[in-house]
Amino acid sequence: MECTRIYSIHDHAVTFEFAEIISEAINIHVIALKAYTDRHPFKGFIESVPSYSSLTIYFNHTVTKDEVIQTISTYNNQLSTVTRHPTPDCKIIPVCYEMGEDLPSIADELDLTKEKIIDLHCSHTYRVYMIGFTPGFPYMGTLPSALHLPRKKTPALKIEPGSVAIAGIQTGIYPTASPGGWHIIGRTPIAIFDKKRNPSCFLEAGDHVRFEPIAKNEFDVLK
Repeated sequence: MECTRIYSIHDHAVTFEFAEIISEAINIHVIALKAYTDRHPFKGFIESVPSYSSLTIYFNHTVTKDEVIQTISTYNNQLSTVTRHPTPDCKIIPVCYEMGEDLPSIADELDLTKEKIIDLHCSHTYRVYMIGFTPGFPYMGTLPSALHLPRKKTPALKIEPGSVAIAGIQTGIYPTASPGGWHIIGRTPIAIFDKKRNPSCFLEAGDHVRFEPIAKNEFDVLK
């Protein structure tokens, strides 16, 4: 896949961009390039960080930007001959939708029942496109079209850890207490981020996810 733009974000980081859209095919390529780079670290390599459609390479002073660009461009060209990873197993995430504080307002805005919103949210398998915003926050997509709606006009000052939310064409999970502008439709008892755990993030870019409804008493037991 051809890289459409290469640019520096600071002296020791270069971003390789493949598009400016949300595309599963492009994200698969980005994750494959990350995996290949991580398996073949070059001199001065620190880490690779994927987004929806780009990969940022961090490096130290022992290598130049031009050398990094040449190396990653070579890796990108070699990917066509590299065996891709198989589709990952789907991770099931339990969600107590009874704890979805924004479900009533979402139902009014979308002209759907709360039950229909839950059914739609649980009907899809989602791809984790990237981790960002706060440590462990998974940006997943894409939502059924009937659930598309803009972010809140006024963000909440505090959203509880484990809150499952939707905004635009995406769904996500707040791993820690934080402000946020997405609509909360439920909460999971799973610790999405735990710095004492290895790996700290429960999900990573490229994972597949499905949501499964649970009752409040099940949430309390699993929590």
